[in-house]
Amino acid sequence: MHRVLKWGGFAISFYGWNRIDLFADAWKAAGFRMVGHIVFRKSYSSSSRFFRYEHESAYLLAKGNVTPPAKPIPDVIDMLYSGNKLHPTQKPVAALLPLVDTFCPAGGLVLDPFAGSGSSLVAAQHLGRDWLGMELDAEHAGTATRRLAWHAAKKIAA
Repeated sequence: MHRVLKWGGFAISFYGWNRIDLFADAWKAAGFRMVGHIVFRKSYSSSSRFFRYEHESAYLLAKGNVTPPAKPIPDVIDMLYSGNKLHPTQKPVAALLPLVDTFCPAGGLVLDPFAGSGSSLVAAQHLGRDWLGMELDAEHAGTATRRLAWHAAKKIAA
């Protein structure tokens, strides 16, 4: 991701809280700087042990000197339950729209090397950004492809 990202660009990476040391080391080794942290508040618990886990987290990563957004968004975003019907870790498009809108300029490209069900790509498509997704699992890649085609057809029909 760092190699293909333009200088002054942003990346957003979700991570597992119990592996933050590995993620942070990998981001730094790649050349990213952590410039922000986002909490996605869920109205449900995805699992329970010592706590009811009712949030997901992501870091805002930067390549080089970045310009802060003109209109910063909150660092806590509500994440409605997607039902995870398309992918086990499916993100709702609504939670990703403000991220794409804020950190990918008009005419920019959203790259998702772990596309899953394609939520980030649908958000990019909805906002008129170019997008490129990669997914190793053929079934999930097919799901994302069908989902993007459906959203494109829906937009054309409107």
